[in-house]
Amino acid sequence: MANGVFYVPLGIELDLTRDDLGHPSHPDLWDRIYRRPYRPGVLQCLECREASPDCPEWMFLRVRNGRCEAVHHTTGLGDHSNPESDAHKALKQRIATAATTAGFEAIVEDTPRHGRRRTDVLVRGAVSLGCEAQLSYATAQSVKKRSAIAVADGITPLWTTNDRKAQLIDQAPWARIDQMPWHAYTTEPLPVRGGVRSLVIEDCRRLVTVCPDKKAGRRCSGWHARWDVRQVAFDDLIARAAAGELVPYADRKGKRVAHWFWVPEQDAAKVTEVDDPNSDAGDPVDDELVGPGRPFERVCRYGEQSDIRATGIVRDTGAEVFARLADPPPAPRLLTPPPIVIARPGVCTRAPGCTAKARLYPGGWGCDDHKP
Repeated sequence: MANGVFYVPLGIELDLTRDDLGHPSHPDLWDRIYRRPYRPGVLQCLECREASPDCPEWMFLRVRNGRCEAVHHTTGLGDHSNPESDAHKALKQRIATAATTAGFEAIVEDTPRHGRRRTDVLVRGAVSLGCEAQLSYATAQSVKKRSAIAVADGITPLWTTNDRKAQLIDQAPWARIDQMPWHAYTTEPLPVRGGVRSLVIEDCRRLVTVCPDKKAGRRCSGWHARWDVRQVAFDDLIARAAAGELVPYADRKGKRVAHWFWVPEQDAAKVTEVDDPNSDAGDPVDDELVGPGRPFERVCRYGEQSDIRATGIVRDTGAEVFARLADPPPAPRLLTPPPIVIARPGVCTRAPGCTAKARLYPGGWGCDDHKP
């Protein structure tokens, strides 16, 4: 369900929180659309129009509890209001327990006054950590926009998935855990399989691959750093992230974020171009509330609490990620071996003025009178 929709025939966005739909020049627009039966190609989901081909894009209008809503027209898939799964509840409980055990406050289903977000578990520590237990389908655009709302509230987002193909991977700070029965999320060990890395510094001479600096067209400093995948316990990730010991890191390729992952704070300080991890968390979001206490949202919530699984490419590949050291150690010095001298027969030089022919003796070269 959404309170915004795109009207294809006129090429305009409709704000269903307003009586005139945001277009006073078309006073009869609601009646013209609402009274007609559903037809594909008329009302289009705003987010599906921009970024998400996996979401059924065509919608129809309805009125429920006095509110005007745009609803996806689907024949075999559930609506947005599917009940919360047991696995989702169990993972939220695991996050809250890990936070409180570490001495932090945990607020389940935290909703601020502005009503624009609902965080699964908000952990208050050295940083405010917004933990989202995203075990169902969510589009990349939705994750980025919801992360931007959290960042605007001073919250560092942490998205948890159990799917290597989840679209949220690399769209915001994330962590991947195993797919398990719902009850195991509260009782069993829970390692983080992806989304956490640490810095490894290596001597260029010991690399078995091409020098990454020369490959990128830079002068080699003699040392190279790369971010290696590390497996940590999920409870430790929650506690250390809330304490500020693990921080979100954005690996940038130009102006684009290529990878998001969590790294030790001291490792992040060793590399250059460590941008603000919140700067690319999403597109700018308008904070203005439109209508009587209801914000106008472009974010599509389709399938977020369903059992729909991602069917795209694998995104958590564990591929190598190189970094540039802010203060590299001095270049490794090569030990120069002493020169190899090849002795040849010649004139004796062991005594001044001796011009006798030299020959090799057990102790070296010399003449008969000046043996070594």
